[in-house]
Amino acid sequence: MQHRDQEVLIDVSTAAMDTGGYGVLLTVTAEGGTEVDAAFSYLGACDSLDEARNRAEAFAQDWLRENIYR
Repeated sequence: MQHRDQEVLIDVSTAAMDTGGYGVLLTVTAEGGTEVDAAFSYLGACDSLDEARNRAEAFAQDWLRENIYR
């Protein structure tokens, strides 16, 4: 992915929470390996890991639209 003449890596990690439900951690790393930004969202209760992944993907797409593609 390109953003303003430099490549960035977007990492989306989904995990079960100790308190129940799932969470997603989005990490944005610049070309040189420097972490640019990170965001966490609690996804809530999900019926399956697939549902959690789908919610995580939607969160990541929304975050990208709001923070990268503007």
